[in-house]
Amino acid sequence: MKRRIIEALTYPRILMTSNMDVRNCPMSGYFNAAQQLCQVCEQGEECLWLNQNDEFSALMQQPVEILQRSLLFSIDYVDAHIACLKHNSRRCICETCSWVRDARHLARCASDSIGSN
Repeated sequence: MKRRIIEALTYPRILMTSNMDVRNCPMSGYFNAAQQLCQVCEQGEECLWLNQNDEFSALMQQPVEILQRSLLFSIDYVDAHIACLKHNSRRCICETCSWVRDARHLARCASDSIGSN
């Protein structure tokens, strides 16, 4: 289950990275909770998520509950992106809509898995 969630986090990571503008970020895109600028930044949540879930993080050491929360955040993010695109994620076959359908299914499976422990 962990590996599937970690693999699923790849797409939203790419999407968030491509949608963020860090050219004027004094922290160069690295969220720092101690920095006031990070606290008020419009991209703060995404930046924090990316820093916690980047490809260099020790994601395999994270409990599946933490990974599931990361997955749920990314589903919300991608859902918002889909709404901006005005796609119908239930019918559309684009990569973004397909990812969100698969991720929702994975999140349900993860919930069932966590609930049965």
